[in-house]
This record gives sequence, structure tokens and C-alpha cells, in this order.
Amino acid sequence: ARIGTCGIGMLMLFTCILFVRNAFGLAVLVLMGLSLTVAGRYLQPFWIGELYALIAATTCLNAITSVRVLFFVTEANIGGVTNTSDAMTMQDITKIHYYVWATIWMALALWMTAMGIFINFESQQMQQSNDVDDRHPLTMTEMT
Repeated sequence: ARIGTCGIGMLMLFTCILFVRNAFGLAVLVLMGLSLTVAGRYLQPFWIGELYALIAATTCLNAITSVRVLFFVTEANIGGVTNTSDAMTMQDITKIHYYVWATIWMALALWMTAMGIFINFESQQMQQSNDVDDRHPLTMTEMT
């Protein structure tokens, strides 16, 4: 989870250099990338697992639940303004077909979902095998 979270943060910073050209996108993505990289480095193992599971859930929701939109919608009219999909925008920038980008995003969503589930099960098993002194951070302590 630690490597994955740091990797996502650094990948966000890398994509800012290559693709992002507006001030809002740069500000938000740089802050998010730095935050994820720092969190991946310094958070306790329990919290990094929880953060990674959250990233997995949010990454997969749109791609998995909206497969039709991901692969078959190239333009959308929102508020009277016609916008192209993210995959079409990436095709325009990189000249790589939008199906390739949609497939990459779907694969990433499925991988992140699988890793989120795996990390959740792994952290539950580790929690059960720990001694009484190494309790889950959210459990109540005994009052004496």
C-alpha cells in the first residue's frame, strides 16, 4: 500500500508536467500528488492501508459502474457546452486511440479494486494475529 500510494502521488505530479495546462488543475493535482506521496511515506501501516483502500474505491466507481460512458460516449453536452470525454481529450493530445485510454482506465480501476480488497483482508488478518498490546488504532482502551 505504501509503494502504491507514493506511486500514485508521483504519477499525479508527472502527469501535471506532461498534460495539465490550467492553473486550477495544476494547483489541485500538485497538492494531491504531494499529499499522497507524503502520506504514503509517513502514515502508519493501518492508515496507509485505509487510504489506499479509499483511493481504490474512488478510482473504480466511475469506471466500473459506467462502462458504456467510458467506452462509447465521446462527447457530452453539459449546460449548453459540448465537451469531449477524457479519453477523447487524451487521444487528441497523444494521438493514441481513445479505446486504449479507456481500457487503461478500466484496467487501473479493476486493479485498484482488487488491491483494495486484498489490503483490507490482509490488514484484518494482521490485526487478528497481533498481540493485545498492538490494538487497532480505533479501538476503545480499557478504563481502569
